[in-house]
Amino acid sequence: MLVGLCLVGLCVGLGQGFVIEALHDHMTESELAYYFQTGDKNAIPEYEVVNLPNVELSSDEDTFHYEFDAFQRPIRLQLQKNNHLASPDLQTFLIEDDFQTLLPEPPKSCHFISQNGDAVAAISSCEPRTMQGLILLEDSTLEIHPLTERLQALVREPLLENSLDSSTPHIIKRANMISHNDDVYPFPIAGEIMPYIREAASHRPASALTVEVAMFFDEAAYKIFSPFLGNDDRKLQDMLLAYMNGVQALYHHPSLGTSIELVLVRLDIMKKQHSNMPHYNGERSKLLDSFCAYQSGLNQKDDEDPNHWDMALYVSGLDFYAYENGRKSGVTMGLATVGGVCLDKYNCLIAELGTTNVFGKPYPSAGFTSVYILAHEIGHNLGMHHDSVGNTCPKEGYVMSPSRGTNGETQWSHCSAEVVSKLGWAKCLQDSARPPKNLDHSHFLDSPGQVYTAKRQCEILLRDKHAVVAPNQELSSICFNLQCKTPHRSGYYFAGPALDGTECGSKRYCYGGECVKKSPPKPIKVVPGGWGPWKETKCSSGCIEKSRGFQTKKRECNNPRPVSTDSGCQGSSIEFGICKDEKLCKNKRISVTDYASQKCQEFSKLLPELDPQGGGLQAPHEEGRVWMGCAIFCRRADSGGFYTPRMELNDLGVSPYFPDGTWCHREKNLNYYCLHHHCLPENFQFSKVDFLDTLEDFPFSQNAGPLSAIPPAIKSYFSLSPDGKPLKTVLRPHETNSPKEEDWETDDYVIIPDRRILD
Repeated sequence: MLVGLCLVGLCVGLGQGFVIEALHDHMTESELAYYFQTGDKNAIPEYEVVNLPNVELSSDEDTFHYEFDAFQRPIRLQLQKNNHLASPDLQTFLIEDDFQTLLPEPPKSCHFISQNGDAVAAISSCEPRTMQGLILLEDSTLEIHPLTERLQALVREPLLENSLDSSTPHIIKRANMISHNDDVYPFPIAGEIMPYIREAASHRPASALTVEVAMFFDEAAYKIFSPFLGNDDRKLQDMLLAYMNGVQALYHHPSLGTSIELVLVRLDIMKKQHSNMPHYNGERSKLLDSFCAYQSGLNQKDDEDPNHWDMALYVSGLDFYAYENGRKSGVTMGLATVGGVCLDKYNCLIAELGTTNVFGKPYPSAGFTSVYILAHEIGHNLGMHHDSVGNTCPKEGYVMSPSRGTNGETQWSHCSAEVVSKLGWAKCLQDSARPPKNLDHSHFLDSPGQVYTAKRQCEILLRDKHAVVAPNQELSSICFNLQCKTPHRSGYYFAGPALDGTECGSKRYCYGGECVKKSPPKPIKVVPGGWGPWKETKCSSGCIEKSRGFQTKKRECNNPRPVSTDSGCQGSSIEFGICKDEKLCKNKRISVTDYASQKCQEFSKLLPELDPQGGGLQAPHEEGRVWMGCAIFCRRADSGGFYTPRMELNDLGVSPYFPDGTWCHREKNLNYYCLHHHCLPENFQFSKVDFLDTLEDFPFSQNAGPLSAIPPAIKSYFSLSPDGKPLKTVLRPHETNSPKEEDWETDDYVIIPDRRILD
């Protein structure tokens, strides 16, 4: 069966074109969200509206050819029914309240795949007159979606005379592989890599221990990551597989002595929390007890059952806490029972993922550092104690350290290795299991950093497509502690040690927390990125007296998109500028003091230390602190002084600044305006500087600390006296009070009763 299509905008008849432009301008909010994962009509990716012929296959027809042109390039697909989409042992559930939905193979196969020299494609035609799926080209990805009936009517209206009864309008768009709302982390699925994966799997040591694992991803974590991934459960599943693969890499590290295989046999994604799985708002002891009872009731008792698991993992977006010495402590990031593996009531643990504090600041468990959190808790369940607790191993520097900050504890101590060498008692680990294909994380080949590059790890930590590796960080140091920055927040953020396989220099990669010369698994396809065109927003304004309007320019690294590298796109993805706002503001300007006072009233609802009556001002410009004239200072409730809540609001999505374009200073007959929260000359050009580095004014980490209090020196640095004079103009490194390792220490384990009693 040969289907020939002409795709130039929208083709009808014989080569007679009709281009549908700006269909997105006619879309509803929900349609925009569905097709483009955004409500911003200025952020719409490139797309075409295409009449695709309806495909009708006989029941015994497994293969057909599909040929067309898209975005001025030929596409040749040989589509074949995918009869092996799901393993017979696949157990993937979506949980909503007390209802669970098993995702089985459909009663008839309506899914097709294509792997040839031209493209790799996954296309489904499960509903009449619809085609939906992905086409993965060498330098871009195309998504195909059928139009809604309402949009079909809009498109067909000008085509009544030329309408084709055998075809249906669809949208074909260039997929945004990295976007704020729809972030995709594609895997290297070229056909030539599969023999290497199979070879790696077939040569695993027979003596390796195998832990059959069930993962339960809770509602709190789902709400954090699902919107970021476009509410696509498959993409969420992919992210969780990369997460598990990072843990697997740690359990393959030579310092452990004996490799341990982690095989995912069940994955539950909780869209809504099950009533039998209360979370107690993250109170860790009650949560662990609740989860252990919940998973035990679901687990098959027979270890030979393919649906049985040896260990259950509860991965949560909650901020765990405990009461220690009569005080509530949020330091804990996980909890497990020591030596509980293989024991029905104790083979369970909890671990944070994506967690932030009440101000939205990421804990070390927010990004891929959580790989180490989960590996640490699994270690407890295998029988490992903290290093230095009842053993002679050093307190710091290893996975089982009693503290978990964001520095490079990436290897195992000899105490942990000794525990693994004596796991002969854990009979459930002696069998082997092959995971369902779509739950097999081994396709990362223990080098997830090749797919999740350093930049992508920063994007996951901050859930921001503009996040990058801190410009002033030595690349070779990211294996110990990766530092991230974004133009949308002040300061920098620790992401923890970069994942194994992350590029850290010329022909150098991170492995075991070190930057080493080591060839990663091959083949590896590296494609440097290239910038796409700038897209400029419309002029906006705060309409403040003496001020101007502002606009931003953004571009994406998608021409082509980088593959397995962060190189190619030098410079910033965003720039800022001022514009004329007379038509926007006319006669409705307000004073800078009134604007500040209105904002301070809003801030006081979040921060009780601020005067609820408002009372705000603009500080005078300082050459050494160019942000001063652009930060909003609010009167404190406990004194007559003023304070700018830059740290408290930094991660809440609430701006503590005047709008860009606000007048802030005049010098040598030149007006200064706020640009990206800095008071700069009106002729300042962002394109000539790396503003993430050059304009850094927040020289300390913005990760959430174990203690919520902001150091007094930092408070003074952001404060003014009652008469508007600064209290402190210089902040020295030792005054930032970075958390000490012991501040993170917590007893994240439970000792089970005597084994003789259990037996």
